[in-house]
Amino acid sequence: MPYLSRAGRSLAAARGAGRAFRILISAIALIAMLAPPAHASKGVFHVSCDFSHAQRDDPIVSPGQPGVSHLHDFFGNVSTNASSSYRSMTRSGTTCSFAADTSGYWVPALLRSSGTVADPGTVVEPKSMTAYYLARGDVQAPPKDLRMVAGGDTHNLKISGYACGEGNATSSVPVDCGSRWLKGVIVFPSCWDGKHLDSADHRSHMAYPTGRGCPRAFPVTLPKIVFHITYGIHDGRGYTLVSDMMMGMRHGMSLHADFWNTWNQSVLEQQVSTCLNAGQSCDLGD
Repeated sequence: MPYLSRAGRSLAAARGAGRAFRILISAIALIAMLAPPAHASKGVFHVSCDFSHAQRDDPIVSPGQPGVSHLHDFFGNVSTNASSSYRSMTRSGTTCSFAADTSGYWVPALLRSSGTVADPGTVVEPKSMTAYYLARGDVQAPPKDLRMVAGGDTHNLKISGYACGEGNATSSVPVDCGSRWLKGVIVFPSCWDGKHLDSADHRSHMAYPTGRGCPRAFPVTLPKIVFHITYGIHDGRGYTLVSDMMMGMRHGMSLHADFWNTWNQSVLEQQVSTCLNAGQSCDLGD
């Protein structure tokens, strides 16, 4: 081994340290390029839809079978019924503030109970529904003709429940909201299997994200869709849902919702791109 003076050894060590430092910086830069941003901007747009009609139909759960379902409140598409098809829905009008949203949105009807078997209660006509579409980071627009059901047990307030005003669900049962309107809140899953537009139980083709994102079997990230149903009452104590008895629950705890994507698909994709994936907040009003 050739002899190096103390100065030579110091110079060699400095050069080695320099190379190691450059390698470390390059590795850090590569990781930064490959890793997703830790706090991606949150994008959101929302559409407000007036109440359209009430009917004992459910074109997702019981297609082609009019009158066999419990009573539903329908918002958005004005033609939604048991005989609806994707084609008929896309050709119909909407109660939504944004005309391109001809989707079908529906929930079980709310009842002011009389407490008797002969008279199960008086139906409450809701005021409106607001659908929020949210994303953190890039998402794909919901595919056309996607159908799904969410909720059904308000023990999990992250999925369904009741609130007073805007925000997340805070109660498993309808409450007294004082001067504010009672609202039902339903959160839909945002992870899609990328293959099926529906499934036998209308849920299995979708999944909720975990702390690590979407499960491996559901690789496509869609916007998180949240319904806010504004009921025309302030004090909801003692109110029930028409689906409670059928689902073995009471006190309005069977709150759930159906969504059928019959948007003008090109417009929906544009909104996802310019609002959600750009981290913008958009109000799709009149």
